[in-house]
Amino acid sequence: MEKLEQFSKTWVLTEEEGLELLAFLFSSARIQLDEPCQYASMRLLSAAEKMRDFIRERVSSDTRQLLDGTDDMITYAQIHIAELECYTDTLDELCRHFARYLVEKSGLDEVEE
Repeated sequence: MEKLEQFSKTWVLTEEEGLELLAFLFSSARIQLDEPCQYASMRLLSAAEKMRDFIRERVSSDTRQLLDGTDDMITYAQIHIAELECYTDTLDELCRHFARYLVEKSGLDEVEE
C-alpha cells in the first residue's frame, strides 16, 4: 500500500484526466479515418494542449515556466492552421522550445565534444 501511495503522489494526471485524454486520443484516431489528413496534426496539438492544461499546476516551477511559454505559440498555431507554412513554423518553434528545455534539464548542453 505504501508503494502505491508513493507512486500516486508522482502522477501528473488524475485518473479522470488520464481517461479524458485517452478518450480524446482514441476518438481522434477513429475520426481521423474519415477526415482530411492535415486534421491529425490539429488533433495532436489539441491533445498536447489538454495535457499541458491538466499538468500545469502540478509540475515544478521550471516546467511550469516551460508550459506557460507555449500558450501564445499554440494559440498562434491554431489561428494560422490554414496557412501551412506559418503553422509548420510555429510547430517547429514549439519543438525547439521543448528541446532546449530538455537539453538544459538533462545537462547535455554542458557536455564537451
